[in-house]
Amino acid sequence: MNEKQVEALPHAEVLSKRWLVILSQLFALLITLLLIFHETAWSMVSIWYRSETFAHGFIILPITLWLIWEKRKVLSELTVSPEYRAITLLVVAGFMWLLGYLVSALVIQQLAFVGMLIISIWIILGNKITWYIAFPLIYLFFAVPMGEDLVPPLMEITATFTVSLIKLTGIPVFREGLYFSLPTGNWNVVEACSGVRYLIASITLGALYAYLTYRSFYKRTAFIIISAIVPILANSFRAYIIVMLGHMSDMKIATGVDHLIYGWLFFGLVMMILFWIGAKWRDPELDKGRSINQENDHFRTSEPHKRIVAAVFIVMIINGVWPLMAIAIESKKPVIPQEELTQFFNLEEWQILDKKIWNWQPMLLGADKRMDQYYKDGPNNVMVSVGQYIDQKQGSEMINSQNLLIDPENKTWRLTKNYKQDVLINGKLINIEESIIEGDNRKLLIWTWFRVGDIHTANNYIIKLYEGGLKLTLNKPPSAKVIFAVEIKDSKLEAEKVLQRFASESYPAVLHSLERLAEIIH
Repeated sequence: MNEKQVEALPHAEVLSKRWLVILSQLFALLITLLLIFHETAWSMVSIWYRSETFAHGFIILPITLWLIWEKRKVLSELTVSPEYRAITLLVVAGFMWLLGYLVSALVIQQLAFVGMLIISIWIILGNKITWYIAFPLIYLFFAVPMGEDLVPPLMEITATFTVSLIKLTGIPVFREGLYFSLPTGNWNVVEACSGVRYLIASITLGALYAYLTYRSFYKRTAFIIISAIVPILANSFRAYIIVMLGHMSDMKIATGVDHLIYGWLFFGLVMMILFWIGAKWRDPELDKGRSINQENDHFRTSEPHKRIVAAVFIVMIINGVWPLMAIAIESKKPVIPQEELTQFFNLEEWQILDKKIWNWQPMLLGADKRMDQYYKDGPNNVMVSVGQYIDQKQGSEMINSQNLLIDPENKTWRLTKNYKQDVLINGKLINIEESIIEGDNRKLLIWTWFRVGDIHTANNYIIKLYEGGLKLTLNKPPSAKVIFAVEIKDSKLEAEKVLQRFASESYPAVLHSLERLAEIIH
């Protein structure tokens, strides 16, 4: 059907025919994006499927489509006018995807993918329509499975709040890290107790509720903020109730899977109360059938179809560039040398041991080369463990949520303290992660950090950005995770002194071994 034939149709039919063409082009764009970034899209779906925390991702797209469908009357009369100035943002989103791909940061890839989808729609439909459906489009970001980095601080908040309430109750309690003991039994805050599931669910529901209930930007923002604060407090109070139930029943109830059931029931009650209170400030509902004049827009009798097709084509080309660049950069595969990391460093005053001191070893999943060596100096037992990552790829990268200090299957050891600080090692100030683990009637002090090029730090984000920057310049220096451990005998302070002395004396030899392998690779 040509332009003249379209103009000869009745007004309503003209709208229908033109939007049918536009929607078909948007659908083609969506399919193209899914094909180009199929690995990123599938990574999101697979996480939704296997993780209860992010299972809500399956309903985000249907909700978005429903919210847009509710606006169909006004949308049908708005004029599509491509906005090419948004191409700059599309390039930025594409670059972020490339960077996330190079450093194997799934959440960055996923956020960038959703961002590219939204910006692509913005470029094609134009400012007026995009602004009108801004919230439904932004709501797509809730489909990205993110928030795992919040687990450690949420666990700390839960433990602190729970112990504080127990003390106010008048019950004696002894706390060590995330573990605390009452006269009736022992408790510990694990990941499932962090409340991250409640937090994500609350914000996701709260944002939707705020959009549907309020018209004021300030009311919506305030309710979303409250939706983030309430579950944190509620989860801490839930943990306190569960501990008290266990304490008062002599550890007969609320100590197994039943306390998770109580948790969701409590969370549901809290959300019902939150929505009930929020409804008291509900704004009057707008008329969904209002005319286009109320939107301060007008209907144009001729739609620039050629411009829309051109916009779709340009968007597809720009989006398709990034995977090609990723393939070109990753095509340079490093050769993994046969030579191993030096297993023995001859150090003055330190005796090399030929067997394990403890039944604990750090997890270095995906390491291409690994070294574990034990030393002894009088009563002091120490260990150095190094994992070198030469050819990192998804699932076997150095910084990975599964690459934990303690194997989850090892029930003997538990982490009691974990924080970051700067220490002086061989004359260099290095940011390290200090941890204390207990088990097998021992207590170990552990220092962990990463080394990439001249960068030595325990900051995951700095390392990821640095690795990505180097890869963009087609440079792939090996990365390494360095771990030093010492058994705490008398006091933590004395153990820190021993570990600092050992690390300062042995780290130059570790670096020499890493650099020799790096020279072989290049």
